[in-house]
Amino acid sequence: MKKTSILLAIALIMTGTAFAYAEDGADGADMVFTGDEIKLSLDGAEKAALAGGLAIEAAEANLKADKAKNRSYYENSVDIRSLQDAGLLASKSQRQMIDLASEFSKAQAQKNYDAAINQIVRDTEEIYYQVAQAQEAVRISGENVAVQETLYKNTQSKYNLGVVAKQDVLLAEIGLNNAKVSAQTAQTAYDNARMGFNIKFGYDLMQNITLTDTLTEVPVSSIGLGDAINKALENRNEIAGADFGLKMAELTLTETGNTVSKYSAQYMNAQVSLLKAQDAQNNAPKAVEMDVRSKYMDMQQKKAAVDLGKLNVANAQETYRLANLQYDAGMATLTDTQQAQLGAYQTELGYYSTLLAYNLSVVDYEQATTVGTSSIPL
Repeated sequence: MKKTSILLAIALIMTGTAFAYAEDGADGADMVFTGDEIKLSLDGAEKAALAGGLAIEAAEANLKADKAKNRSYYENSVDIRSLQDAGLLASKSQRQMIDLASEFSKAQAQKNYDAAINQIVRDTEEIYYQVAQAQEAVRISGENVAVQETLYKNTQSKYNLGVVAKQDVLLAEIGLNNAKVSAQTAQTAYDNARMGFNIKFGYDLMQNITLTDTLTEVPVSSIGLGDAINKALENRNEIAGADFGLKMAELTLTETGNTVSKYSAQYMNAQVSLLKAQDAQNNAPKAVEMDVRSKYMDMQQKKAAVDLGKLNVANAQETYRLANLQYDAGMATLTDTQQAQLGAYQTELGYYSTLLAYNLSVVDYEQATTVGTSSIPL
């Protein structure tokens, strides 16, 4: 018993010293977010991301570049037809290739831009929810500190009454100090998340931004799997790109056959390119359908994890409540009670991590039914 008490004392000194260092070594004023408070909803964050910033500027620049390529294809088409009208050589396959590139780029430029918008929206929701999750972790950690403080005070009172040994007081103090360190860690993670958010949206590093939307469970997508697959097969850029690639490879082989020997390396390379294009065009719908199905299953699995997480949180909290009652009645040890509270604390933290993953899975599934997030080079 004496050896155990000595070890507990050492652990208490170490945890107490660590927490004191964390408090003394940090100037609270240095991490105060300043400026007039800016309240920002998730919808507001998305609108801000689409109104300015590097991502949207890059998307708009790429759209202009794609439109310029379309203009170039159109001008080349006009030039080729002018050559033909002048009686100069211009093969049918040459005209078809330039017309195909012009037609495809005209429609695909906007679809590439839409894919970039999808990615911006997805990234915005992720960083917004990450800050909200970090904020929840601060709240949960603070509540854990409050519980540990109550447990420590109750244990101290029991010791003063001669009901428990000094060892329990030491254990309770260790638990309290550990909870304080965890709370400090959660606060640091939250502050870092807020600074990262400010950088992402172009605010001053320490601008006081208040998120008005919390990390709450979003509804499961109303788009059924069959409907989602049909929409994806109709809309996804990958399929449009594969179809274009096959048509272009066919025309390229025809043009190559008209200009070089069919026994030449150039012609054989064109044949190989056509085979690859045929394989890509054949597999693109399968890959897209697989992607939609995978995202659907992922959403359903994460929804089940969220439902289970809510149940686990409730059960863990009830387990602590019962353990605390048993400890007060002298039917359980302090260690049992602390383990129950630690389980409740960790379970709630895990729930919000699961909730973040689930919310993003809904976004991923619904975006998979649109053009997606991949662009097609023009």
